Amino acid sequence: MKWPRSLARLLRTLAICIAAPAAMLIAWLSYCEYRSARDVPPPSEAELRDHLKRAVGWIFANRARVSSEDNPMLWVFVREAGRLTDDAELLALANEYQTRYVKGTIAQFFFDPSGSERFAGKMIVFPDNWVDYQRLFAYGATCNNSAREDPGVLTLLSPSGCDAHLMWLRSPWCHTHQLMGLRFVQKNHCEPEVETARSVNAVQNSILTELRWDFRIEDAYLQKVMTLVESGRRKDVKPIWIKQILDAQRADGGWDGVDILAHLPGNRVLAWEGGRLYPSIRSQPPSILHPTAQGLYLLALLLNPERN
Repeated sequence: MKWPRSLARLLRTLAICIAAPAAMLIAWLSYCEYRSARDVPPPSEAELRDHLKRAVGWIFANRARVSSEDNPMLWVFVREAGRLTDDAELLALANEYQTRYVKGTIAQFFFDPSGSERFAGKMIVFPDNWVDYQRLFAYGATCNNSAREDPGVLTLLSPSGCDAHLMWLRSPWCHTHQLMGLRFVQKNHCEPEVETARSVNAVQNSILTELRWDFRIEDAYLQKVMTLVESGRRKDVKPIWIKQILDAQRADGGWDGVDILAHLPGNRVLAWEGGRLYPSIRSQPPSILHPTAQGLYLLALLLNPERN
């Protein structure tokens, strides 16, 4: 059958319009996988210690500013880094935060679960502005019966809690926050151990899959690698992932949490940030506590695997 010339041209045009984006997508995914799978030597202990020293230096150089940051999990990371490295000054700084902000609150059990059993049978009413992962943290830290029935907690206790509506893609922190909460649940034995271990393993595997494709070395990237190492999957963390995190550390010893693609006039940059699926133009960011606490804890974990 002979096609009319106009129809044949239309079909060729349609084929090109379909094939060209498909080829670009395949090339893009191949590039992403290449960046995430390059074979590089693991960093030496001396390198890790140098980066750790710089990160600790940033914390204390900015002590006045970071001490006012009320984020319990960041200070858990700082406290744990101090514990792993026997750094009394880091421990003292984390203790200052606990005394000032979390004493008498649920968050005190993020640092020390002792005494939380007295809350197991009491009713906990979460603030309306608490999101699901905060509720899971609270349940995992206290094993509270009423918190266990919260819809957000029930969602994230399931390994598929971040799968609905492509949540993992829209929020690259979803699986990492879920894993942090499940680790509280696991350490405090809130749920049957076999069931919790299965959920932890499934979420770890999801994070590993994300790291295979996601090359944006921003805040969520640090969090993915850190949570994998903390939760026992160090052997699955590729040296290239650690190298890229170390390379992203700024000269002042901190991390800014964005992946800068280009420096622009007027002290502006083109960068990946906030889990967006496209880069944006913004002012040059400073180092901040959120990614720096994660980088600090990651380095302490890598240097002291036997104490984790």
